[in-house]
Amino acid sequence: MRIVRGTALVLILLFLISSAGRAGFASLLSAYAARSSELNAADAAVSLSPQDAQNHLIRGGVLQAKGDLASAVVEYSRAVSLRPDDYTLWLTLAHARELNGDKEGAITAATQAVGLAPHYAKPHWQLGNLLVRAGRVEGGFSELRLAGASSPALLPALIDLAWQLSNGNVQSVFRAVEPGSPETYKALADYFRKRGKTAEAIVMFGAAGNETANAIKEERRAYLAELLAAKQFKDAFSLWAIPHPPYPDGPTMFDPGFEEESDLDEPGFGWRAGNKADEVQLTLDPVDPGGGRFSLQVLFNGNSDPAQPVVSQLVMAAPQTRYQLRFAARTQEIVSGGLPGVVVADAGTGQVLGQSGALPQTSGGWRDYQTDFTTADSTEAIQIKLQRGACGAPCPIFGRLWLDNFSLQKL
Repeated sequence: MRIVRGTALVLILLFLISSAGRAGFASLLSAYAARSSELNAADAAVSLSPQDAQNHLIRGGVLQAKGDLASAVVEYSRAVSLRPDDYTLWLTLAHARELNGDKEGAITAATQAVGLAPHYAKPHWQLGNLLVRAGRVEGGFSELRLAGASSPALLPALIDLAWQLSNGNVQSVFRAVEPGSPETYKALADYFRKRGKTAEAIVMFGAAGNETANAIKEERRAYLAELLAAKQFKDAFSLWAIPHPPYPDGPTMFDPGFEEESDLDEPGFGWRAGNKADEVQLTLDPVDPGGGRFSLQVLFNGNSDPAQPVVSQLVMAAPQTRYQLRFAARTQEIVSGGLPGVVVADAGTGQVLGQSGALPQTSGGWRDYQTDFTTADSTEAIQIKLQRGACGAPCPIFGRLWLDNFSLQKL
């Protein structure tokens, strides 16, 4: 009996060694077939290890590459039967069935994949596209939306598909996408922007909300700079107004009394620093303001470009309209060949519409100034700016000035 048991054990070990050897050799043949598309190697791998789903998958891939879709589908089906819980095999089978003209079979296989991996984007994406190509558009977009929710990187492709199917109908695209998250609204905004649908893009940015991710804020900021560079002031103002409080009586100056901390590098319709020289410093000063809590202090301490505004603000304005600009200023020991003053220019053409003239070197306290001007026929916005008078280079400037209490009124 000991001899029999020993012999049986040896035979089992030999069988296991043989099986392992066959499986290992089959794996090598499959790997070679996958690299070389050699059908004989794939055939041999399947023959050596017919219960290995991977061997059938690779043989199906080789057959598909050679154009034998029907045989490829058979191999993929065998792979699925051996590993039915692998959603990737079902997706491979779905793709091959569609290529072979079996749309319903493809949808069935993709549906099986979705059931196995309901939280993954790829099964929903493939099923959605299959349904759309089969004419079942509503169900298809339902799956595509699930894919986009799982993987926002797919949103541009989803939106583009809706755009193409609707021949560029914005409302149809909106209904197909059904945005419900800031990321989806941002994707729609970006797509409409690239398609030249400015008003619709701005609406989508507004729907994304004020308190959104930094990526959305940066996208909105970049679009704002783009609109301003193109001198599309009305659209730019609509976009800029999204994160800023609305004006109670229509567009006018923003923070005219310098009461708020603000980003002087932000494009838009707030105060903006134009001269980046280190020798020009801008600060909010709580000491002796012209009104309210603060005034804007400008410290000059060396060379700066007279052609660049020290600080400026874009303001929406009506064409062919007479305005009056008022402000308060005080100066202290300003020395320069190009003294600063406040200038009003047409933002579109750069034409000077009004100016205060050069401010005094030392004012001895706050003084009120005003300038009346009339906008041109084509004016959409004006630029109010503190700017130095022209002087030859180099043209240093030293001293301090303070600005406060701006107001702009129609006459």
